[in-house]
Amino acid sequence: MIKWKLLLTTLPYVAAVTVVKALLEFLAHWGGVVDFGDIGPVLTGGVFLTGILLAGVMTDYKESEKLPGELAGTLEGIEEICLSIHAEKPTIALAPLHRGVHTLTGRLRDWIFKRATTEDAHQAITTFHGLLVQATKEGSKTAGVAMGEVAKLRKCMQRIDVISRTGFLPPAYALLETMNVIIIGLALAAKFKTTLAEFILVPFITLIYVYMLRLIRDIDDPFDYAADGKQQGGAEVDLYPLEEYWQRLGKRVTPG
Repeated sequence: MIKWKLLLTTLPYVAAVTVVKALLEFLAHWGGVVDFGDIGPVLTGGVFLTGILLAGVMTDYKESEKLPGELAGTLEGIEEICLSIHAEKPTIALAPLHRGVHTLTGRLRDWIFKRATTEDAHQAITTFHGLLVQATKEGSKTAGVAMGEVAKLRKCMQRIDVISRTGFLPPAYALLETMNVIIIGLALAAKFKTTLAEFILVPFITLIYVYMLRLIRDIDDPFDYAADGKQQGGAEVDLYPLEEYWQRLGKRVTPG
């Protein structure tokens, strides 16, 4: 159903434009002032601009698809290093480190699902880093390896934050939105050879351009999740690597 969400929520815009065209045609008896064939260059310009923006946001989107796996892999690697710290120095209790990984993972999940702030997520990383510092003071050399993984974790988190919060070229969005308004306006003002062609082409043009604008905006934030874990749009990256690790971690660690 998610794959149809964006299309279904675009249909009201299509219906509204179609109703306006019908009112102009049948109530106002206004058949338009420009031949449909004459607006071809404008339609082509809209397609060109849409393609540029789509290619731009897809670059970040493809990178975003890798980030949940990197996040989960780094967290599980840190958990395994904690086992090595305990094996190296049995005097260093494993339980606090394990619970620290559990707390850290849970806080990062809360952050992605908008249940915690970015500052909360950074603080969770800093708190866990403090556990590793303490392990180093107690004689563990392996803790230094875990610190390197924590640094990678923070870098991965910051990349997610930048992608989620930074829009792709706002001036380009402004131009595309203006172009869409012009194209739909010209479609309403166009003259068609037949009524059938009129009420096929006007909704089709509206659907394509409005849908693509909304799709680009949706792709531009691939981590747009609600607090309940549901996708806000229809183009969010799948978080299953992180969710599956969270389930595995829950079976191994008792929070406390």
